[in-house]
Amino acid sequence: MKTLQSIVVVLFLFLGMTSCSDKNSLHNYILNNAEKIGFSSSTIPIGSLKGESLQLTEKQQEAFDAIQRVNVLLYKYDPNKEEEYSVEKKKIASILKQKKYEELIDLGNKGTIKYIGEEEEIDEIIIFVSNKELGFAITRIVGDDMTLTKFMELYQLVSQSDQMQLDLGGLSSYFK
Repeated sequence: MKTLQSIVVVLFLFLGMTSCSDKNSLHNYILNNAEKIGFSSSTIPIGSLKGESLQLTEKQQEAFDAIQRVNVLLYKYDPNKEEEYSVEKKKIASILKQKKYEELIDLGNKGTIKYIGEEEEIDEIIIFVSNKELGFAITRIVGDDMTLTKFMELYQLVSQSDQMQLDLGGLSSYFK
């Protein structure tokens, strides 16, 4: 009898764990495409984002310190693969329509900025930008103690990245 109870408990745990896996998540999309031809993936070291001569205000430094990691997936546009480009953009749009992604900023036809979590406890910020000449980029900013206020400090900093020495690598092209 005890064996039967153990089997039932293990079965429920297994079902619970497998039903909670989110196969249609942005994290999985990035992992599944990181090695594919046409894509480029990177985890950006937080320290490399800030140039040595970049002076941050106390609020900007606090916001910067709230970032744990930044994952970036780039897809380079190729006019010979127009259909593939459209399919991949639709996959991302489908993922970002899920209820867990709250819209923060609509960038019009350039993209969107969304987040997961609550305004005062953001788990993840997602920046999706596209440009038909360049392709598209998905950035996942995973943080600890992230808030909308802190993110807006960083957003303003990035918006001024031309005047400041903020190293965004290939992403800088999308913000121009």
